[in-house]
Amino acid sequence: MINIRKMINDDIPVIVSFFEDTTEDFMNQWGGGRWYKYPITIEQINEQMNTRKDNTLYFIILNENEIIGSFELDFINWEEKICSICRYLIKKNYRSQGFGTEALKVIVQYVFNDLYMNKITLSVYDFNISAYKCYKKVGFIECGRQVRENGWTAILMEMINPQ
Repeated sequence: MINIRKMINDDIPVIVSFFEDTTEDFMNQWGGGRWYKYPITIEQINEQMNTRKDNTLYFIILNENEIIGSFELDFINWEEKICSICRYLIKKNYRSQGFGTEALKVIVQYVFNDLYMNKITLSVYDFNISAYKCYKKVGFIECGRQVRENGWTAILMEMINPQ
């Protein structure tokens, strides 16, 4: 069963371990350049958690009691109750098995039912087909595209609270 909970300091080394044997490009899809530098370190995540705590919540994703992923919620417009799912990551050996989709459903339910948000946004690079399909399956719709500084095209997606 998939659950989420707020990240604590003891979780950070586990998340950093998910990046072992990955490339800089992989890390840049997740949050490189703007928020994190390659290779990701415990100190970088700690620093972000301490400096961005007013507008960002940090979570881990659990399958039973095992940490299988993480994500961040950035609150981009409090007045309109809009947040963004960012730096969404599923552990390598749990990908392409439905865990990402199930976790995203739990996240969406939490954001709408517990945080009372009106809209969730996210972005995915156009070459990350499996993530794009996951987001569409859960109900996100494409609302635009944006070429980023690195030349990659990000697909902008959103979901409105069905209330």
